[in-house]
Amino acid sequence: MGNLPLSPDSIRSIALETGFDLVRFGPADPGEHGDHFVRWLEAGRNGEMHYLAENRDRILAPATWRSGVHSAIALAVDYGGPAGELPGGGRVARYAVGRDYHRWLRERVFTLRQRLEAAGVPYGSMNGGTDAVPVLERALAARAGIGFLAKSAMVISPTHGPYLQLAELLTGMELPPDQPAPGSCGTCTACLTACPTQAIVAPFEVDARRCLSYTTIELRGFAAPELREKQGEWLFGCDICIEVCPFTRRSQRRDVLGLDRPNELQPHRIVQTWTLVDVLTMDEARYQSEFTGTAMRRATRSGLRRNAAVVLGNRGDDAALPTLVEALLDEDPVVRGHAAWAIARIAPGHASLDLALAREYDAQVAAELRAALDR
Repeated sequence: MGNLPLSPDSIRSIALETGFDLVRFGPADPGEHGDHFVRWLEAGRNGEMHYLAENRDRILAPATWRSGVHSAIALAVDYGGPAGELPGGGRVARYAVGRDYHRWLRERVFTLRQRLEAAGVPYGSMNGGTDAVPVLERALAARAGIGFLAKSAMVISPTHGPYLQLAELLTGMELPPDQPAPGSCGTCTACLTACPTQAIVAPFEVDARRCLSYTTIELRGFAAPELREKQGEWLFGCDICIEVCPFTRRSQRRDVLGLDRPNELQPHRIVQTWTLVDVLTMDEARYQSEFTGTAMRRATRSGLRRNAAVVLGNRGDDAALPTLVEALLDEDPVVRGHAAWAIARIAPGHASLDLALAREYDAQVAAELRAALDR
């Protein structure tokens, strides 16, 4: 290893001062995890996340797009805390409760890069981000010792648990790699048992097409009918495989509430004030103006409204029927179709379904209405 412009201890210290809870050094490539990734893609378990297949070669070999890269500075922030729930029901994955991590975590990575450059690391010699750079973040985190790979395919830190937001800086420096994190899942299979859709098809193997974190966020269009009841209360994402993990008690922020939490982890106003009916009935203008600064935008307005209809149906609340009946006239066929499903869950054979079928012109919505009438 050549001379470093900064000592590894100095790099680690600056990263911790910048606000990261865990800082480790490791290889810049995914190593053996790359083969697993290729098999996963070939099995089609990425669903509609075509960008993963399109960037496969770049993901497997970061040096092909970041010349001279040698090491990864793997970074993590513990976002553990209370469950996210809208007033009156509807759950949001914990990582999406606060500010959009794409923004605040990326800003933190950029700040770290600037501080390292100011301390002597050559300008332009690092490339980093979070959930946007073509790398396998969990693989880099595991190889660097941030944590061990769990049977849920998450990364678990032995000191901070599984509620981790991951980021990385790829660098031309040859940093001494840290040791792998101690620990493992052992014989525990709580996440496999608890997954409501059996998306964890085997230890360390998740089929995204069945995972609620995919179907409520990444999936566009109609949700598979057989997964809707299993969606339960989840409006955006899912935390179940983490919630049942014994390592959640290691989270340093699990019991840190209210204003004692970092600003970026405090609940977004949507989570604090909106209801499922608000989500279902929001127009484009309200979506654009109020869903700013939240990761929930990733699901799109159509997807969020679809999800709200499914959750209202699963809750079985008669008070939601008028709103769902009105949604049968919505311009979005996805919303109309899922409103029909929800109405049938709450009030089988409701007269609005026959009326809607008589005027419906979209074949897929008509099929949803017929299925709803057959319930």
